[in-house]
Amino acid sequence: MKVIESGMPDQESWEDLFNVRLILDRFGMDQFLDVAELGCGYGTFSVAAAERIRGTLYAFDIDAEMLARTQARGADLPLVCELRDVVADGFGVRVDAVMLFNVLHGEQPLTMLRHAAATGDTILVVHWRQGDTPRGPSLDIRPSAEQIIDWACKVGLELVGDVMDLPPWHFGMRLVRANNWG
Repeated sequence: MKVIESGMPDQESWEDLFNVRLILDRFGMDQFLDVAELGCGYGTFSVAAAERIRGTLYAFDIDAEMLARTQARGADLPLVCELRDVVADGFGVRVDAVMLFNVLHGEQPLTMLRHAAATGDTILVVHWRQGDTPRGPSLDIRPSAEQIIDWACKVGLELVGDVMDLPPWHFGMRLVRANNWG
């Protein structure tokens, strides 16, 4: 998968940009058995989600160093870290939910969403809000909530509920396959 580099700051600076507990609470992370995450980075969400779910968290990244950091942070958790190009090869697992957190600015967002829809019943998306934020991809590649919803529809996904405000800098949404709910 080709990634558009937006430059990762050090781990502490990165994690100061998120309210991880709030985000996982809003998604009801405790309800899921097995979960997959594309682009685990430092393990910011992988480790916290693995502590909450009832099964296994599968963390995928194309950066071996990031996977090693995530694995070390979650050594005592049901966490499987795998070096995998998910865009090219899919996830290779079947789970209840897929986390696509701050990755849909990549070059193939429809492919990411398509693979996620084939992997999990629920797709959880977090991305940077439009406008001035202290980090995040440039605004010319940063998708809006409306753009992500449009992409989701193109691959047979639908938004459940409203787009969530995830302070301080993000929004989130829950997507399901269009035939999964009435």
